Amino acid sequence: MLVLFLLGCDVELRGQVADPGGAPIAGASLVATEGTCSAVTDAGGSFTTRCVRADYNFVVTHPSHAAGALHVDATAALPPPAAAVSLVPWPSAPGLYLEPDYTPFARVDLVRRVAPSEQRYCLPEGAILPVTSVHPHVFDVHATDWRVFAVDAEGCALRVAVDPGGRYWSPRTPRIEAASVAELAPGRVRLTFEVPPGRYVAVPWFEGFLVPKNPTADTWEAWAFEASAG
Repeated sequence: MLVLFLLGCDVELRGQVADPGGAPIAGASLVATEGTCSAVTDAGGSFTTRCVRADYNFVVTHPSHAAGALHVDATAALPPPAAAVSLVPWPSAPGLYLEPDYTPFARVDLVRRVAPSEQRYCLPEGAILPVTSVHPHVFDVHATDWRVFAVDAEGCALRVAVDPGGRYWSPRTPRIEAASVAELAPGRVRLTFEVPPGRYVAVPWFEGFLVPKNPTADTWEAWAFEASAG
């Protein structure tokens, strides 16, 4: 006599999505990059779904939070343990922030140093940038039309040299273009940049590039940060 045992080929996946403080996040979406496995969290931030046994990598998203990732090995006979995912909320106020904790950039003054052959927009002598990125070297801008310049060894963000014919050379350190743009809501745009280790300043481009804080001052407002390898 031949006896056949029908074994279930799917498995229950469950877990919780919360912010770094432990508050549950309702309506978070989990979508596997492999197959069709997906889930949405309930009012308590919990999710439960049944999927084919496999090794899954989920992308976890929520409109008011930065995306996260979740790996679940569901290949064993027993269901995997409950998963936990933490999503960092987007800052509510427009501005410049540094991942992964969205630390605000430090506001600094750029001082114009004028020589016969060049203009420089530089950090004050001895200026220290207090914001440091360990990993990743990325920041998000909720305000549009900002440009980022590397600060060179002399503390200058931009140098424009004039040749005898009156022509301007390009900036000494080129600006870093936006890597990606995402519309979070009408009128609210997030620009994401990635930069190598170094010192940088960000300035409002369409407000006149570097705008004096007052007409008689020789300083310009900017935001600054330092990206370090780590």
